[in-house]
Amino acid sequence: MENSVKKNRRQWIWLGISTVVLVLIIYNLRHSPEWRHFDWGRLWTSLVSARPDLLLLALVGVYGTYLIRALRWQFLMHPIKKGSLWVLFVGQFLGFSSIYLVGRPGEFVRPAYIARKESLPITSMVAVWLMERIFDTICLVVLFSIVLYFAPVGMSAAGKNVLSVMHKAGDAMLAVTVIMVAGLVVYRLKTQALMDWVMRTARFLPQSIQKHLQHFLGSFAEGLLVVRSMPDFAGSVALSVVLWITNATVFWLTLKSLGGTLADFVWLASALVLFCASLGLVVQFPGIGGGYQVGIVLALTEIFGVAADVSTGASILLWLMMSVPVLLVSLGLLVHEGLSFKRLEAITQEEEMEQEAAVKEAK
Repeated sequence: MENSVKKNRRQWIWLGISTVVLVLIIYNLRHSPEWRHFDWGRLWTSLVSARPDLLLLALVGVYGTYLIRALRWQFLMHPIKKGSLWVLFVGQFLGFSSIYLVGRPGEFVRPAYIARKESLPITSMVAVWLMERIFDTICLVVLFSIVLYFAPVGMSAAGKNVLSVMHKAGDAMLAVTVIMVAGLVVYRLKTQALMDWVMRTARFLPQSIQKHLQHFLGSFAEGLLVVRSMPDFAGSVALSVVLWITNATVFWLTLKSLGGTLADFVWLASALVLFCASLGLVVQFPGIGGGYQVGIVLALTEIFGVAADVSTGASILLWLMMSVPVLLVSLGLLVHEGLSFKRLEAITQEEEMEQEAAVKEAK
């Protein structure tokens, strides 16, 4: 009960912060010159006239990303157990559906569901999830750096100014990524020595925080087992690259389907929009997104000079393309598995309690 209260409190605090951030962004956007000519009719026309052939290809790409994610998860957990591809595939759909429905708290559904179905400790699947997120972050930063290096054509004058600032940020992010990768390798090779050093340094912290820190470091080390196996590591890296190329292609196809100024959008420009949308995912509202769409609108209007109404239509269409097909398939999978989103939430809470118990039992 106490954990549930704390969790709800954190969710409400985060929701409040997200609301303030989004309201400020939208307020500033509404007072910029291009939004004074916003045309709802043009927004609707762009949506209903989208090319179905390109949307169908994008849809195939969306479903393909879930198969790629399942295969990557299989590589990542291989040092622990060879997981069932079907279980991992279903886990991806149910996990991302939960994120779309309840926001970031739904992140824990995937490791919880897979741990339950594969009869594995939840800590090991949280470690795999952590590694997956690190791989995604690195790929996204590398993609961003490549985009900045080749500088997508068709930018507005203001966009070029924004790009020059982003170039510096991109250089810094690439440097951080290189350091992070080197740190992961060193941590894997010197795990115990580094854990001992961190725990000695953290002795001034309260006992409860020390236990959580120790538990996190142990889970992190478990996830890094994949680094020991070169085939598993190479497979995870290769699939991560394929995954993000596919994600950018889905964006490219969807934007081109809207026609008009977006018909000539190049792939690299779409990858930059994807990067901005991914940053927006930090600020999400259950069921409707929010930060994701704002990230797309900002990228299209501020960098590429696309009209505000067209940009808004693109952000809506991209959100629908990414979320609705997944939710529909998830409903079918829930029926097939004899589950419901309520039962899925209960499984997640049970696994979270198991993890909390493991932390308390830790020395």
